[in-house]
Amino acid sequence: MGFRVEQRINVMFKKVVLDLVANKEVNITSRYESLGKNNVVGDFQFIVLEKYLSQDNELPFFERIVMKLYFWLKEISLSEERGFGLDPSFVTVEKFPLIVAPITHLNLSRTYFEKPEEEEYEMPTF
Repeated sequence: MGFRVEQRINVMFKKVVLDLVANKEVNITSRYESLGKNNVVGDFQFIVLEKYLSQDNELPFFERIVMKLYFWLKEISLSEERGFGLDPSFVTVEKFPLIVAPITHLNLSRTYFEKPEEEEYEMPTF
């Protein structure tokens, strides 16, 4: 039987960055002049990429059900930012469409309509 060790990516990341700063491999002081002269450290932002099932897929019925079930389970399960132990104030979630089976054949036809004759319209006078 095993126990899951909680991941604390933000703590580990800050430790790695502090080590890089100590070795003068990276400079993390703010680039704003007013903050830089006081040696204020810049902010960190974590970007979490989250996919969603695009409507531009041409999936068979069974595969569509499986994909919808997968995304439903993903929706009710633990979020990635919580799973990684990230502080929500430093996380931005970007969503992008997942296209598994793009639509290969799409029939479009142009339809022309006859333009009705326009009636004369008098401009009202005020």
